[in-house]
Amino acid sequence: IDLITVEYVYSDLDAKSAAISYRISEYGTIDDSLIQYIENKYSVTFVCTGNCSPMFGDEVEYRISKTIDPIIISNSELTLSISRVAIIGYYG
Repeated sequence: IDLITVEYVYSDLDAKSAAISYRISEYGTIDDSLIQYIENKYSVTFVCTGNCSPMFGDEVEYRISKTIDPIIISNSELTLSISRVAIIGYYG
């Protein structure tokens, strides 16, 4: 059951990252209002990990994560996270 949950959450994060990358690219910068929007809309924790004040054409590195409560794998919560890159001004 835990492995299925982990796979589901990972797949969900991967799918959300595509939409988040598009939003970042369209928005053009990373600020508190965008971070709050992403966290509320996609139910993830968002952290900018590189080039958080980009210019047009720059890459923005970020990490999104979600916490799960496994039954067997661990007695404590696990945080799954993925790192992605968005290019400012690129919508494809």
